[in-house]
Amino acid sequence: MRRAVTRGRTTAVVLLSAVAAIGLTGCSVFSGPDPVPTPTRLAVQGPDATERPTPSASPTPEQVLPAGTVAAETDVVSKTGDTSIHVRVTADADGVFRVHLSDYRTTNPQPMSIQFRHRVAGFQDGYDAVARGFVQWDRASGPPDSYTLDAGARPDYLASAVLVPMSSGDGSSDADRPWVGSVLAVGTLTWKIPNPYPDLRVTVGKARPGAYGYVKDVDGTPTWYMVSHGDDLTTVSKRFGVTPAQFEWMNPYLELRGDKWLNEDATLNISPANR
Repeated sequence: MRRAVTRGRTTAVVLLSAVAAIGLTGCSVFSGPDPVPTPTRLAVQGPDATERPTPSASPTPEQVLPAGTVAAETDVVSKTGDTSIHVRVTADADGVFRVHLSDYRTTNPQPMSIQFRHRVAGFQDGYDAVARGFVQWDRASGPPDSYTLDAGARPDYLASAVLVPMSSGDGSSDADRPWVGSVLAVGTLTWKIPNPYPDLRVTVGKARPGAYGYVKDVDGTPTWYMVSHGDDLTTVSKRFGVTPAQFEWMNPYLELRGDKWLNEDATLNISPANR
């Protein structure tokens, strides 16, 4: 270990400095720099599994349509026509959307819910973990007149609205309703929200630190990206020739960890047409 002698200091000060330096647990400040290891895939470290994202203020959503504009409208109807409801979605202030419900009719009053689903649902489809706009009511109260749609600033990724019968809560009448939890009525949605990236094209680049996942194609078209350990939003976006905002638009259900790390083993969309 080298000692630096400073002109004008006394011998006592030098000795005290040397003793203090020896008492330190690490001596790297006095030694030359260690060799920099060659980056490898294993050296790419993601966030610790116990890391909690730092809370931050939510930005105001983008206002994509003037307030009051009808963004989508549909009739949600059962296969037999015995149950139906009219759904209208309008742009509200501050970049949010509001669902308006009217003309609810049914020959079998029961606990019910309305949900918005990513794809066009089929009759008797079951539980959907990523459904949006979930609201339920009991047989006596009926549906609310309106409520806020929790689907972001561009909810046009939602393809259908559905009615799903719900459990009574105490189970007293559920034995006679084997259809509880299954889609009873369906309405397809056609949105009037403009596409912010009409000419978006994805190019598949080489794997790199921060974007080591692999690509799956459908009929020759790159469609899915399987997230690897240590992948982050910025680097993965660069690998596919898009911006982080464009990548997030293609993945409306995207969940990010602190510092925009991607969840390992998640399957993400890289096809604009598959949004």
